[in-house]
Amino acid sequence: MGQTSSSFSLLDEKVQKWVWRQGWSSLKDIQENSIPIVLSQDNDVIISAATAGGKTEAAFLPILTSILRDRVSFGYQVLYISPLKALINDQYRRLSDMTADMGIDVIPWHGDIDVSRKNRSLKDPNGIVIITPESLESFLINRTKYTTSAFSALKYIVIDELHSFIGKERGKQLQSLLSRIEHIANRHIPRIAMSATFSDYETVKSFLRDDEALPCSIPPQGESNHEIKLLVKTYIPTKEKSVVEDISKELFARLRGSNNLVFANSRHETEEYAVKLSDMSDENGVPNEFRVHHGSLSKIERETVEHELQQGIHPLTAICTSTMELGVDIGKVKSIAQIGSATSVSGLRQRLGRSGRRNEPSILRVFSTETGEGILFDLKANLVQNIAVIELLKEHKYETPNINSYHLSTLIQQLLSVIAQFGGFYPKEGWQFLCTKGAFKNVTPTIFLSLLKALGDKDVVSQLDNGQIIIGKEGEKLLKKPDFYVAFQSPKDYSVINKYNSKRLGTIQYLPPKDAQIVLAGRRWIVEGINEHGQTIYVSQVKSGGKAFFGGEGAEIDKIIVEKMRDIYLSNDSYPYLDIRTEAKKYLEQARLCFNNNELSSHSFLQYGNRDLFFTWGGWKINRTISLMAQLYLDKKCGFSALYIDNITSDDIKRIIDKGKPSEDDLAKLESRTRKECQKYDYLLPDDLLDKEYARTYLDIDSSWDVLKQI
Repeated sequence: MGQTSSSFSLLDEKVQKWVWRQGWSSLKDIQENSIPIVLSQDNDVIISAATAGGKTEAAFLPILTSILRDRVSFGYQVLYISPLKALINDQYRRLSDMTADMGIDVIPWHGDIDVSRKNRSLKDPNGIVIITPESLESFLINRTKYTTSAFSALKYIVIDELHSFIGKERGKQLQSLLSRIEHIANRHIPRIAMSATFSDYETVKSFLRDDEALPCSIPPQGESNHEIKLLVKTYIPTKEKSVVEDISKELFARLRGSNNLVFANSRHETEEYAVKLSDMSDENGVPNEFRVHHGSLSKIERETVEHELQQGIHPLTAICTSTMELGVDIGKVKSIAQIGSATSVSGLRQRLGRSGRRNEPSILRVFSTETGEGILFDLKANLVQNIAVIELLKEHKYETPNINSYHLSTLIQQLLSVIAQFGGFYPKEGWQFLCTKGAFKNVTPTIFLSLLKALGDKDVVSQLDNGQIIIGKEGEKLLKKPDFYVAFQSPKDYSVINKYNSKRLGTIQYLPPKDAQIVLAGRRWIVEGINEHGQTIYVSQVKSGGKAFFGGEGAEIDKIIVEKMRDIYLSNDSYPYLDIRTEAKKYLEQARLCFNNNELSSHSFLQYGNRDLFFTWGGWKINRTISLMAQLYLDKKCGFSALYIDNITSDDIKRIIDKGKPSEDDLAKLESRTRKECQKYDYLLPDDLLDKEYARTYLDIDSSWDVLKQI
């Protein structure tokens, strides 16, 4: 390898020996191209390649070389931030194997790691610490005396699965934590981000470091010749059969005998299919190879499924939500299935990446469903949406996350955290630390002072006579809550306990009555008892009946997908992955016929039955904004989907335009507080700040106005 690889020669001898032991004949392109850039230590790096494409080695072969060549006597050299505890455990095993003969410490740091192990590491911090944002938040608050010694010697900050953070509350928390770490180290530390689903690199660069204090490099990942096998089937319910029954039969016939992942769009659906497949196994007298995996199941239930997949002792198919999207090691998976509509290109890319490892093709089956009636059914919108997502995936085009929100809920959390860490701050200092030099750069002094006043009125913070801001009584209560370190909102959960062995099965979001039959963990239960004060439900297993009790889980469809859908309606392209037996090709022809018969290629307005529809092809954010304009100016309530707005005519649009572009705050005022309180601490915001937050996150005035002006 040394003769053909210039990057291999740059690695430390111990790192080279590890590579040889893997039996590699060459480095992958992403590794070859990343090694010299990471070794330079003078810029941030975005390492993007397919799942199992060698990203971890692309980052850590040069990182380990750097550690070995420039040993420090005290302090962690690498802060490795991961979104999941399960991922931390996986990466700990991988890095421990890599560093076994190098004398480099690797310490996993999360809530399940023994305190004594953490304390030993703090007495002599060295090597690599792998941690979640929540555990890092806790570290900065509760181990303040160790922060300087632990983080002053950092060479690199590595962020795994960066796409899972961008545009979310947890991502803003991460940005703030990175800023605080650099404040401790008193210098800029190279940040290395890894993910499989980047396309808009400018947004990613801006998220990774928003002040361009270090340049950012993106090593070429090289051409991939990885084979992908695709099949899209379409199911429409009849009086005799539901789509669940038909799709379950297909899953039962195709997936038994191998390890697979089947993704559904809600926890409710995962339970529904898991129970149906369990019944089919019983009816056919065969072992049940189907399990369920989602975020409301207990840790033991989830880890049992992950462990069984990883061991590969017997065939197993997991029916799951996005909990299996990220790269937790589950061993060899033969195929991926998607039930219903794929709602995100990046999500489907992550899901597809879970199969086809070890030089085998990735296999994706999409079970598209069309139900109900009306224009979306006639346009076969779910089928066309799935085609759109697949075509965008093939073109390597992904959604652009929204990085313009204020994230005031997370600012409240960070504000309290910083006060807890340092004891207090003066308002100007706090704004400079968290906003000007920190993660909340779009928060103006006016907004910051307004937020402090609102928090002071609620006794979340208090101000001393000398002007310093400290924690108030209500703030103390928030800091003491176990979930303070978590930036995002968690639903109100009721724990479900198996009455006969006291085993915790998981949680549900609604309280069922006694004797109700529920579905959880792929099995049926009857409610035996309820402890409302303790939010606990006691159940015993039954053979039939039951339904799932989970909260709403609808996904907003990005404009990039809707625009691609319109392109598909307009074209005559055929797609070889459309299944003939389930008539997917025929349904696409019907959809295009409906589109053309209603002249949607040249007209935006359509009267369908007794409904006036305005096809914007704008996605959720634009259609929500225009519907609020109609409410503001015309006193009209308009429903909307990703494709169109309901109950609006061309004359209505003219009247809106005549009124002039409204302010985003005026539109946000029309929504109720209940609808606008979307994040964890939004309830603490005064009306004006909540309106600003909602408008920044869920509305798009300028793009919406452009749509109206083009009509």
